[in-house]
Amino acid sequence: MKFADNETRYEFRKFATDLTTVRDAFAARATGTAQPASRETYVVTRLNIESNVKVRGGRLQVKTLRGRLGMLEQWARPLNAEFPVPVEEVESIVLPALGLDLEIGRGGALSENALLAVVSGQHALATTRVDKRRTLYDVGNCVAEFCELRIDDDKLHTIAIEASDTDAALVLLNELGLGDAQNESYAEFLQRRLF
Repeated sequence: MKFADNETRYEFRKFATDLTTVRDAFAARATGTAQPASRETYVVTRLNIESNVKVRGGRLQVKTLRGRLGMLEQWARPLNAEFPVPVEEVESIVLPALGLDLEIGRGGALSENALLAVVSGQHALATTRVDKRRTLYDVGNCVAEFCELRIDDDKLHTIAIEASDTDAALVLLNELGLGDAQNESYAEFLQRRLF
């Protein structure tokens, strides 16, 4: 199952030092598909936990929180653009998602380095690099993810369940014994870590 860029989805995510038991439960339900290893740069704001802004593979990606339904969070992706990104989109989508109201220029487009230079000049923002090795599983009407993370010198795991069908996501979470677990997005986790 693959989601369209503009499709809203419900997500659950958890971070820990060892989530291999959840990975094994995913693998018992579906064959995993390893994704290429990636190095991603997250732009983290201290002003909210409702946005997820990152640079991955030469693209600028923005996800914004639309709402919560119980333990699930509903996210939309208003931007998934290849660099250089038009200044207008940075001013109208990226900066507001980070809680900022800035004018950074007239027209033109920003390269990855130019965007990160704008970010570095803002006291409310920070960046962090995250190395990922992800495996995806199609489990019924859900996409499940197991990911090995390296952030600075720390090695961590994260698991996620994404679905457009909330009932399917909640059933899977309960089957995995995660029905009472705390949902924590990248935005929340990285904000807590950096600030």
